Amino acid sequence: MSSTGTADGDSVESDGIARRASGRPKGADSAARREEILAAAARVFSEDGYRGTSMSSLARSCGLSLTGLLHHFPTKDALLAAVMEWRDARDLALLSGRDREEPRGWAAVERLVDLVRHNTRQPGMVRLFTTLAGEAAAHDHPASSWLLEHHRLAEAKILRSFREAAEDGRLLPGAPVESLARCLVAAMDGLQMQWLSDPDDDGAAMADDFAVLVETIRERWGR
Repeated sequence: MSSTGTADGDSVESDGIARRASGRPKGADSAARREEILAAAARVFSEDGYRGTSMSSLARSCGLSLTGLLHHFPTKDALLAAVMEWRDARDLALLSGRDREEPRGWAAVERLVDLVRHNTRQPGMVRLFTTLAGEAAAHDHPASSWLLEHHRLAEAKILRSFREAAEDGRLLPGAPVESLARCLVAAMDGLQMQWLSDPDDDGAAMADDFAVLVETIRERWGR
């Protein structure tokens, strides 16, 4: 069967993605397709890593021709960057919550437990992070700068929460907030790696262990 070209240069039949419905805004169609590409690419990167993945295999997983994928993301580096930004945005949305006001102080620190518990329900996204984090330890890896910035932003967000607790009179003077922020980020990363290495672990212990850590910190330094 011959393929029919679309306005964005992709082929309906070969790409396996339905033509935009009549009257549907093109912007909505493009956003939905981008979401599909990022989700599929995240799955492939989590299974094969960055170095073990080709644009051709990514295109097949996305249901696109190589030309169609390159239309959206001209390089593998560009696609990887978009995937990691997409992943971080999902985590940030959970941490911020749907409340009118973003949680602050200890409430924001405790929201990290919700994030860890949420991650137990999406092992693919956790595997994506741990796989790329392992690769990105090499400074020539394209995700190296992302990993460094990811940790810096995570630590900064937690540090801000501790400082808010101090402003609210809920944190003891002299609390080593920088060290506590680094330890919480390291604990999240380490617990996730332990979880993924054990096929019989459903993740419940990981979330409970992290909750114990947060509660221990609050009991020691909270007021």
